[in-house]
Amino acid sequence: MMEIMWGQTSLSAITLILYAAAEGTSIAHLRTDQKSYGKATSLLLLAGFLIHWVALYVGARAAHSVPYRDLPASMSFFAWVVIGAYGILLLKHRESSTGPFLIPISLLFLVISIFAKQNGHGDLKDLGLKGPLFAFHVTMAIVGYAALSLSFVLAQLYLIQNKQIRRRHLGLLFSRLPALDVLTRLHRTAVAIGLSALTVAAVLGLIWARINWGTYWDPKVLFTFLIIGIYLFTLFPRWIGWGGKKIALLSVTGFMFVLFSYTIVNLFISQGHTFK
Repeated sequence: MMEIMWGQTSLSAITLILYAAAEGTSIAHLRTDQKSYGKATSLLLLAGFLIHWVALYVGARAAHSVPYRDLPASMSFFAWVVIGAYGILLLKHRESSTGPFLIPISLLFLVISIFAKQNGHGDLKDLGLKGPLFAFHVTMAIVGYAALSLSFVLAQLYLIQNKQIRRRHLGLLFSRLPALDVLTRLHRTAVAIGLSALTVAAVLGLIWARINWGTYWDPKVLFTFLIIGIYLFTLFPRWIGWGGKKIALLSVTGFMFVLFSYTIVNLFISQGHTFK
């Protein structure tokens, strides 16, 4: 077991180095706009993404489940999904200038997952948390949170770009960042991915809870539907007649609830959605 843990840690460390190198080349690409840096970033992220998957697989085999048993393992999986979601944005919109601002999310969560104290790899079957329905529910929830994390950073970039335009302070960052309409499309895609995944996770979770707990109720449910409601307004701004800066601020507010739900609710409030 210890050999497996050390193997997973080593793979995670290699992944961290590759992601950090990708962050470096993405910053260089932002500053110089040289295509070689952009290609290097993509290759480093792809290599890191694949090695990270192997690390997650090793951890999942040791835990006899998917890799989200405790908070550190969940954060590592979260970091992996963030890179995957960023890859989708990159393929769909062909806009790499946001990389220096989005990759650090994955770096942060991966660093925490490596250095945080883990509780060991118990079998989730012993905790009653089992079955493909449960696994898919949690996986989709983390995918949703990861995509909404990217939307948070994109909303921040929108606010920064909008502020520069209003103050007529057009420096290097303005020239390198995407235009406001491009940031809006990137944000919309990230929210659409996150909202779809979180909605699927909520529905599957309700079904699983009814079958295994005999009830739908848990404080996590309330916060999840609150988050879905907030992000629906950012995805369909015409419902409230808002746009631009107000939608970006609403997205930032929504992410505060995401953080609260992912941490405080899971750790201290919910009885069923706790990290074991």
